[in-house]
Amino acid sequence: MTTLLFAVLCSTLFAQVQLPDNMYPDTLHYPFWYGVASGDPTDSGVILWTKVEVDITQVNPIALNYLIAIDAEMNDILQTGTTEATILTDWTAKIDITDLEPATTYYYQFELSDGTRSQIGRTKTAPSGASDELNFAIASCSSIYSGYFNAYRRIAERDELDLVIHVGDYVYDFVDPDEPIRVPEPPPIDPLYLDEWRDLHTYYLLDPDLRLMRQMHPLAVIWDNHDTDGNDEQTTMEAMQAFHEYVPVRKQADDLHLYRRLQYGDLVDIIFMDAELYRNQDIIEPGERSVLGFEQYDWLINEVDNSTAQWRIFGTQKMFGHWNIQDAPIDLPIGNDTIVDPGSWDGYMLEREMLLTHLRDTEKDNNIFVTGDLHFALALDIPIHPLDPTEYNPETGEGSVGVEMMGGSITRGNLDESGYEPFIADYLIQLSYNLNPHHVYGELIKHGYGTLTIRPDTTIGRFWFSDILQFTDIEELGEELFCADGKNHWERFGTVNTELPVTEDFHVGNPFPNPANNEFNINVSIKKPQQISVQLFDTKGRKVSDTQFFDCYSNGIHTLTLNNKNIEPGIYMMKINGEQFEAVRKIIITN
Repeated sequence: MTTLLFAVLCSTLFAQVQLPDNMYPDTLHYPFWYGVASGDPTDSGVILWTKVEVDITQVNPIALNYLIAIDAEMNDILQTGTTEATILTDWTAKIDITDLEPATTYYYQFELSDGTRSQIGRTKTAPSGASDELNFAIASCSSIYSGYFNAYRRIAERDELDLVIHVGDYVYDFVDPDEPIRVPEPPPIDPLYLDEWRDLHTYYLLDPDLRLMRQMHPLAVIWDNHDTDGNDEQTTMEAMQAFHEYVPVRKQADDLHLYRRLQYGDLVDIIFMDAELYRNQDIIEPGERSVLGFEQYDWLINEVDNSTAQWRIFGTQKMFGHWNIQDAPIDLPIGNDTIVDPGSWDGYMLEREMLLTHLRDTEKDNNIFVTGDLHFALALDIPIHPLDPTEYNPETGEGSVGVEMMGGSITRGNLDESGYEPFIADYLIQLSYNLNPHHVYGELIKHGYGTLTIRPDTTIGRFWFSDILQFTDIEELGEELFCADGKNHWERFGTVNTELPVTEDFHVGNPFPNPANNEFNINVSIKKPQQISVQLFDTKGRKVSDTQFFDCYSNGIHTLTLNNKNIEPGIYMMKINGEQFEAVRKIIITN
């Protein structure tokens, strides 16, 4: 850790704070310590943002010039103007720039009256008319306390991006007790008041990777519960005020109103829905509440009807598609025995059905839902009733109205951070495929983001993963999926495995009897003599018995008998390993 020398900063968070690794202001560009940013592009403009570091005694507004150029060296200045940073907005400045050209990369700087300049930012306007290709990054769930922002730096390095779409939990209001990876000393407070929310946003901007991402690409952000969480209405209002001050979003009718449409020419409309702020305020019918509220839902339908773009991206904080766990053979670490997340759109099925039915009946194809909140990386088809084989064919995707991409968490914890072993996550995702035929891809452990490459004839979705426990420039491609124009489903590249894994060289049966008392059996068919090991774990992946080994000296079927005398009653997972295979099975042990 390094000592934070600038104790003159916001007194509640930064006084005498020791920062974790890779956290520091941009002192080279003092007083623009917190960088520059842009957001919400149109085909003729964009929002520009900065913050000026001031002495705590400063009360008078600070005059700022802004400069916009066509070249990265800022030699060819196209537009200049003035604004100011004031104490009323915590010394941030946000300007809605106009009179720019479509689909054009611009560079910009802020300047004090004495000639001191900020970093040079890069932004890009939206196209008007036709486009051959557009590229977007999809991010969510970025807890600065849970790990390194390696994913943000990888996003910053992608020159092809037209926009970074962040679908919520841009900041986190507390340190998760399972994820204290990068925590200042003393630990931060859970913000309640405006100054504390401002401190939180300022603290985030001490991360150089976040600053770089904001500097290199325009952003479009929607808030979620961690961005706006509060104990009462006043706290929420103050959290939203700080959000508007520090995030380069274009102000709508009022500070409560963040749902909006961004038009990217003839190719893409991006429609942001707020599934957090208006939930449960209106009742559609007895027992069915609205997640959007009547006013926002009417706005959404109007935007859909008026959309003439070939593709539509719907940005919403919560998972949109159905995630069924009703018939799961074991107690799962997530969900309520029926669905994974009642706080997602699964808790508002009627309103989801209304929207999807409208898309189908008005023949609005090419719908892509980008979501966050759950921390997982997921890709799924969006049929109206995914479990009804008369409406949806999981082998072909026919019957789907759109697709969903949850890009994964930038840093916030997945199953392993919650104490579950990786093989439990593998088992759960395979189980999820079996219970949800519309799920195409899932990753419950790794962290990162997604990208969408959208062309007139197809959309390509890619999942990218980075380590969060150490600073690294290594990134891996997790999966690549395709959605063809007019098809409304992810393309299939093979069937989903139902065991871990399935090969022709072995078969592992289910344990019997199940439930079992003192002992149980399991049949294993092998083609090659080998030693097989069996381990017993609880549902969090903690080993509860010694490993039992079985020498199978011939090919054919072998019955393995396991003793349970010292095992407490409960639900357990068996991990069966051979020389070239691994399988997981569930066993219930009784008294």
